[in-house]
Amino acid sequence: MYRIVDLILHYKEYAATILLMIVSLLLISGDDDNQIRSFRTISVGIIGSVQSAFDWVPNPWSLETENRALRRLNRDLSLEAMRLRDAGVKVEELRKMLEFKEKSPIQLLTAEVVGKPTLQLRNYITINVGSDDGVKEGMPVITPAGLVGRVVGLNNQNAIILLIINADSRIAARTSRGRNNGILFWDKEERLLLRNVPSVLTQEVGDTVITSGLSSFYPEDIVVGTVVDIEEEQGTLYHRITVEPSVNFATLEEIFVVLYTPDTKRLELEQQVLEGIQPSGGGDAQE
Repeated sequence: MYRIVDLILHYKEYAATILLMIVSLLLISGDDDNQIRSFRTISVGIIGSVQSAFDWVPNPWSLETENRALRRLNRDLSLEAMRLRDAGVKVEELRKMLEFKEKSPIQLLTAEVVGKPTLQLRNYITINVGSDDGVKEGMPVITPAGLVGRVVGLNNQNAIILLIINADSRIAARTSRGRNNGILFWDKEERLLLRNVPSVLTQEVGDTVITSGLSSFYPEDIVVGTVVDIEEEQGTLYHRITVEPSVNFATLEEIFVVLYTPDTKRLELEQQVLEGIQPSGGGDAQE
């Protein structure tokens, strides 16, 4: 209602002219005189001709309504196209995971990420499988791209995964080309550091870094990342090798739990040695 009043006030000259024309037509139409009828017929004809002549002129109000409808349709189509693109990406990821699982020589359990609690340097994810599905503590977690982390806690329905980009993560790894062993640490930013690799050994940027099989938790030859920088550590005989993780943790949604159980006896022995306890069975423990 207010809009109509504003339009009338803004175009008051046109509104007054139209009103006077309407009043004139009403007065003319109410008179039955022959001359008036003739004039009325001629006036109606002229008005009809003028209206027909100006039919090509667009109506601003109808154009505005049409534009609103088109904008709404364009927005809906854009949202639908976005949903279809996301669905396409999802289908492609699932297809790659299915192919990877079918070709994998190890037994894998598919799971979805249902939680990403991030506590500064403590990066974890929660997945939707647990002990009821055969998951056990210590089992590795991977994607077709590479290593994600390992199970550190679980109940019957969910499991908590300690990511390799976690301050507590330590991975026995090596370069695939030179088979040079070291320990992978998270650099507390976006990459990993391969430490304890002697500088006399040959390293190259672009080398793939994989698990070495010397780990207490991870089986051998799981891809971890790619070497992107090599430096000599000052005052030491070791290289400082920067590794780019092969997994994109920002977009992590589906993963595989590797149904691989670490050697518990070995873990117990290593833990005893680390705690300074001499293992049973006679003999001194090796360092």
